[in-house]
Amino acid sequence: MNFFLLLLFMIVIGAVIGAVTNSIAIRMLFHPYRPLYIGKWQLPFTPGLIPKRRGELAEQLGKMVAEYLLTPESIERKLSHPDFQKDIVSLLQQEAKPFLASDKTLSEVLEKVNVHGAEQKAEQWVEQWIDKKYRSMKDFYIDQTVGESLPVEWIDKIEGKIPEVSDYIIHKGVDYFSSLEGRQRIKKMTDDFLSEWGKLGSMLQMILGNTTLEDKIQPEILKFLNSPGTKELMDTLLKNEWGKILNWKWSYVLTQFSDEKALEKGKALVLRQLNLHALFGRSVSDLIQPFEERIIDEVIPTLVQKGGHFVATRIPLMMEKLHIADIVREQVETFSLELLEEMVLEISRRELKMITFLGGLLGGVIGLLQGVIVGLFT
Repeated sequence: MNFFLLLLFMIVIGAVIGAVTNSIAIRMLFHPYRPLYIGKWQLPFTPGLIPKRRGELAEQLGKMVAEYLLTPESIERKLSHPDFQKDIVSLLQQEAKPFLASDKTLSEVLEKVNVHGAEQKAEQWVEQWIDKKYRSMKDFYIDQTVGESLPVEWIDKIEGKIPEVSDYIIHKGVDYFSSLEGRQRIKKMTDDFLSEWGKLGSMLQMILGNTTLEDKIQPEILKFLNSPGTKELMDTLLKNEWGKILNWKWSYVLTQFSDEKALEKGKALVLRQLNLHALFGRSVSDLIQPFEERIIDEVIPTLVQKGGHFVATRIPLMMEKLHIADIVREQVETFSLELLEEMVLEISRRELKMITFLGGLLGGVIGLLQGVIVGLFT
């Protein structure tokens, strides 16, 4: 009977020693948080393992995450995975629908994203763009002739229009001098002519009698205008003048008028045609409605596919610039020791308890063996 009590006692003592020893060893992983001293002598095993090695732990965790967990290859695979892209497309489509149906004006939307004075900035950009393009063209063409700068097709087309222009001028001339206004113009011109000649003019008027001088001149002017020779003369004059214009250099052309004023008028014309005030005053839904279905069904999936590929091919560079290992190390170093302990226990609490129980079990087995050996030799 005494042997069995001894055996039970030794089993219990061994189990308690094993369990307590493992429990203390586990606790020493975290505690104490700071070194303990007796006088100037630091107690061994203080602070605990994790507090003492927190810097190394943080560095190793950073390397593990960067080299084995959050690698460029794993992120690239995730971004390229069809299921991930499908989820992103679905998310963007859901987020886009309320935006596309928004009653807010374009100016209000831009104001929300801190783009202030968008209309004025757009006008300034258009004016600057026109200025830049004009200066560039002016510098390029300034030493060229009109004929050198115009396309051959334009020149041929203009020259082909000369006979039509000639016909138009003559036709308008005939219409004018056949009208009452034209007749009055001839009368004024003849009156001015006769008044300059004094008595000779009066004598000429007496010779004509009741017939006025404009009655004689008007038919002759119309006859001259309707003459085939006049048409040929007009064609020749216009061709000659056109030839002279083609030989003008743009530097000379620009001296004949204020190109700056023309530029300002051109910018004003473009801005009136663009009507940016009306554009920025329209609602987002009004602007996008004609394209809403296409944006949802085509544009967003295409952007996700191409955007995912674009990002995936640049993941290594992005990861290099992000320095993931340093981010993890710095973050872990900021954790309190209490938080680190809680994190580790949260993950491995059950396993640590099993280690304590295993220590007790092994201690009990060792106590049993010791009791058996003692019993055999007593």
